[in-house]
Amino acid sequence: MVEGVRESQVIRLIAALESDDEVVEPILRRVRSEIPSYQAVGREQIVASVHRILRRVCRTLRAGEVPPPDEFWEAERATVERLGAGVPIEDIMAGFRVTIASIQGRLVELAVECGVDGADVVALTSLLWRLSDAFSARAAADYHRQGLALAMADQRRRDEWLAGALAGDLDHAQLERGYTVYQLRRDTTYRAFCTGPGEEQRIEQVQRALAEHHGHGVLMAPTRDRLVGIMENLPTPVPGQLIALGVPAPVDRLATSYRSAQDVLAAALLQYREGVHTPETLGWRLAVPTLGELGELLRMRYLEPLHRAGAFGDQVIEALRCYLSHGRSIPQSAAALHVHVNTLRYRLSRFEELTGRSLQDTDTIVELSCVLYGAPAS
Repeated sequence: MVEGVRESQVIRLIAALESDDEVVEPILRRVRSEIPSYQAVGREQIVASVHRILRRVCRTLRAGEVPPPDEFWEAERATVERLGAGVPIEDIMAGFRVTIASIQGRLVELAVECGVDGADVVALTSLLWRLSDAFSARAAADYHRQGLALAMADQRRRDEWLAGALAGDLDHAQLERGYTVYQLRRDTTYRAFCTGPGEEQRIEQVQRALAEHHGHGVLMAPTRDRLVGIMENLPTPVPGQLIALGVPAPVDRLATSYRSAQDVLAAALLQYREGVHTPETLGWRLAVPTLGELGELLRMRYLEPLHRAGAFGDQVIEALRCYLSHGRSIPQSAAALHVHVNTLRYRLSRFEELTGRSLQDTDTIVELSCVLYGAPAS
């Protein structure tokens, strides 16, 4: 033991600390308060770990020196348990520091009662800080030693939780784990999202892009041919990638948001191959994939007569698309098509003649918008 700390007061102090009943509960409350991910760790595990660390602390204080990190089996056990509960390594090391700091605080309180000299208290607390550093070093070594297996297990748990949340299959305890481990907020709404289909390499690129721009604001997992997940805010567009988001919803109703995102994806894929799309941006277009027999009726009513007109019919369809997308402005539409306004008026009039429908009729505009949105551009 370090010279100067062999007095009977120090021996009594260490014994008092080892048998103290007021150490564990404050540490339990502090750890869970300061490190949210520890909410997912069972009380029994934390209490048992604190007792193990306390015994290690007392052995170290009696010895007067910190043993090498490879002797800290307590750190290895705690690291494996916390990783199994989904606690990240940085939080595990923070948990060690909080525990040692709390024990140190109690040591100082008991030192006053035991009449331990101030210089001896400084020596003991300094020893505890070195012990804390050694614990953290051992935890980091254990984490890196298990490396890929631990990371894969953590990612698997994350993917399973996300899949359950999007399917609406999580129970209360599983939802609570999501709040704590993944730092989701109860008072915040999130949007479920899914991307358009793509190759594995492309999906990985999109995943990296979203992680880079949104960090902790997004939770996602790759599936067979696309990326799914949740995010708090609308994402930055990823060039060449379509991203469909559902309606905002709290964590316990993410399944509703995911069904909405799938509806958005089905509607967006009819016309788009990239961009960020939501129910708000698509509006009435969301209904187009669900038209079914009505959609077929509208195609027969509006497109078949034009297809029978051959190449000219294709020009009429192009004119209609441009006319509708430019707010039915003849001058703007003609300029966009690079044709004379009279040429555009002629093509629109021929539409009315071939279909028997008037472009002044609201029903025609609505139905034509639906059928042209659902039809591929020529």
